[in-house]
Amino acid sequence: MDENSARFVEQLKQDPAQLQRLLRSPDGQALMNLLNQGSQGAQLRTAVRSAAKGDPAQAVKLVGQYLQTPEGAALAERIQKTLGK
Repeated sequence: MDENSARFVEQLKQDPAQLQRLLRSPDGQALMNLLNQGSQGAQLRTAVRSAAKGDPAQAVKLVGQYLQTPEGAALAERIQKTLGK
């Protein structure tokens, strides 16, 4: 994971409210749709339920994995601009 992605994931770990804002944003919804494709759907649902209960670790991990892709990195950049970070 590159430095910007790692920093973004760390910010999400430190601020669960930011993760919630991310998940509610249009880009966050796009991320959710992409992560929900294929076999990751069940993992994503479990991660979102855990995040809603205050444990964002699984959601952060999935987001971090996606951020390693070129598409994910571009989406993260838009999300960071949206969240003002």
